[in-house]
Amino acid sequence: MTNKELINELAKRLSWTQGKTSDVLDATVSIINQNLANSNSINVQGFGAFDVKKMQERVTVHPVSKQRFLVPPKIVPAFRPSQAVKDKLKNMSGDE
Repeated sequence: MTNKELINELAKRLSWTQGKTSDVLDATVSIINQNLANSNSINVQGFGAFDVKKMQERVTVHPVSKQRFLVPPKIVPAFRPSQAVKDKLKNMSGDE
């Protein structure tokens, strides 16, 4: 689903204009980004949690030259789906 398709679907369901829906979605994404940048987690009930994880410094080896490189530590965003989302996906795949 593209951003435009999401805005159209939300606008239909909420009976809002696409402009208002786009503004709300932009504000939501901005709030999530700002909180993740401040290392805060965001929990959306029934959907999941957005967190930041610190990846440790590590050594990697180039497969062809066999040269070793040090990969610096970094912070990456992470998403953990709620149990409700996991159950829904499990039921969709036919696994039980």
